Amino acid sequence: MSDALKAILQHPEFPRGKCWEEAEFSPDWVILKEGESSNDLYQILSGVVRVNMAVDVTPEQHLESGLMEMTRGDTFGELNLFCVSDRAASVVALSQTRVIRIDGVRLTAFMDRYPELGYPVLKDFFIKHADMLRSAKERLSSLYADKLRHTD
Repeated sequence: MSDALKAILQHPEFPRGKCWEEAEFSPDWVILKEGESSNDLYQILSGVVRVNMAVDVTPEQHLESGLMEMTRGDTFGELNLFCVSDRAASVVALSQTRVIRIDGVRLTAFMDRYPELGYPVLKDFFIKHADMLRSAKERLSSLYADKLRHTD
């Protein structure tokens, strides 16, 4: 767990049971479902999860793309932290998985009240997402190049 997020979870004004809780999921359990609306944030304590996104190959053919796997210390759900909208992907437990579920509304209110604690958390999220965007760019570029090689 990042030191920044740990500082918030240990703060007396962000109590366990009211602002966050631990939860456990069995293998194949859908923790987040693509298309659902929520703004909770999750931190993995143990286990492995896969981030999946629905892909419509044809009107009749649909599949789940495994975008990435995440494990201990990783967070997910940050994209909806400041606005409730449909989840961009599903997150499925691949093994017995324990997480911390953080109430997004309470977290953003706390970060507004204590920006000196909130800024480092946002910085961690920004760095993580910048790395993910770079990886996605490389993957898309590779897929596009492969498609061009196989197209007349």
